[in-house]
Amino acid sequence: MKLLKKYIDYELYEFESQSELKEYVEMSQSILINTKGEDKSKFYGIATKNKDSTFIGIFGGGHGIEPSALRVEMDKCILINIEEKVYCIDLNSNGILWFKEFNSMVYELIKVSQSTLLVICELGVVSLNNDGVKKWEHTSDVVTDFEIKGINYF
Repeated sequence: MKLLKKYIDYELYEFESQSELKEYVEMSQSILINTKGEDKSKFYGIATKNKDSTFIGIFGGGHGIEPSALRVEMDKCILINIEEKVYCIDLNSNGILWFKEFNSMVYELIKVSQSTLLVICELGVVSLNNDGVKKWEHTSDVVTDFEIKGINYF
């Protein structure tokens, strides 16, 4: 297990193999996500930085985009994106609250209000509420850069 990056709310780790990650998840009684699919060549873990630290193991396809996370204080959950997917993990029960799959790679998650989340994807932007329900979507050509301005996202 190798520490890749430290963030304010979490740390991102990379594992050498699927078996190493599975062993760590089992030992720490954690959750493992993104396990379906054939192309699983990268193995990650996210450890939250809170008093009841939580570890989430993640299988990845090696597409060049590392998983990232966004802590949602009000809901006591953490949102994790990997490839075209976003998972909402309950930090109390270590269970998946909801899961969404998009039509292109997820670049970034942005919390713009207490009830609105923006999912920046390779081919557009999707607005979700806290329950993962889509509010609106904007599709485009490949997103190479973006900027958030003072617009009403609700």
